[in-house]
Amino acid sequence: MYLFHLIKQKRGDLNIKIADPHSAPLRNWRHSTENSGMKFLRSPGVHHLDIEPLGLLKFSRHHSPSTSKKFTSPNSRPSLHQFNAHSKKVINKYSIEDHWIQTQVEDIDLTEDGACIYHRNGEIWAKHVLLAIGNGNQLHIPEWAKSLKARSFPVHHMYSPEFSINNYTPGFHTTVVGSGMGAVQVFIKLAETFSKPITLLTPGKLIVDQYDIEPGWMGPKYLTQFKQTKCWQQRRSMINAARKGGTITPDVHWELKQVLAKEHATHIIGQVKSSEFFGSDSACMNLSDNSSLLSDQILLGTGFSPVINSDLIQKLVSKPELKCAECGYPIVDPFLRWHPNLLVSGELAELEVGPAAKNIIGARHAGQRIKHLF
Repeated sequence: MYLFHLIKQKRGDLNIKIADPHSAPLRNWRHSTENSGMKFLRSPGVHHLDIEPLGLLKFSRHHSPSTSKKFTSPNSRPSLHQFNAHSKKVINKYSIEDHWIQTQVEDIDLTEDGACIYHRNGEIWAKHVLLAIGNGNQLHIPEWAKSLKARSFPVHHMYSPEFSINNYTPGFHTTVVGSGMGAVQVFIKLAETFSKPITLLTPGKLIVDQYDIEPGWMGPKYLTQFKQTKCWQQRRSMINAARKGGTITPDVHWELKQVLAKEHATHIIGQVKSSEFFGSDSACMNLSDNSSLLSDQILLGTGFSPVINSDLIQKLVSKPELKCAECGYPIVDPFLRWHPNLLVSGELAELEVGPAAKNIIGARHAGQRIKHLF
């Protein structure tokens, strides 16, 4: 979204390139949302990729009729189909694929005049670099699951590029592990599609909330105090307190209750202490209440590790010219500059943008700040 602001200016002196490991824009988004079985986004209809806030709502009025529902309450949350259709139009409007370079960035050297970007296929010199890195490649896999996977037991993370829900084959018992939107939605999808036994294993009781952060964090209601707080440690505490990780929306909770009425679908609350093989093709998960759960395949909906743990960012934070707070995250100025030639967005900018930094609205806030530099 920040790039759209720059591309829209149509300045001849701006040569914009996007280095990304995926073959096309939103490829990872489409893969992940298809795997999760998402039907509607959690964010409202005014949160989308285009610059104009009402762009998605206007698009829906002229988009070809569909038998599927385009929006749902509250706040006109778009269906995944509608959001993707609008995103495709936006990507085409700004000719994003003309700026695309499929590669993996491995390191960045900063100078007074710019930056040298080392990637898997060579080098790129740039006057300015914007780190717009998500944590899609930072899959969180519990240690007990790693030990099973190392012995070739079928353990899959639902957001892994190697896993596709379209290739899922039900066995005698599948376990979905996780308590957030992704885990619950994929459990619903599999339980609705197949009649083989399937269990949702959550570490605690499910928490229902319409939002993953309060709407007040998307505007001045809470951000005013956040910006007035000069201590980075206090800002980090405010961010951590504001987030509602591992929650599900009321509509997904309602769908879950309908699915759990089926005989083959169950929900168990418990934390996995250890795991071991049981027989030749099953695994036994030993739970914190001393009970156990047998499965022939496990699907993890255990989310992501922080982007700060990625190999590239770990190399950057070791550079003395790039300052970080005690929490390890970049200290940036109001224009999101970590260095005169290096800018950040998304999760990396949260000490300046706030707890919504890695949401769609956070990208919109970042774009508004960055555009003033060019």
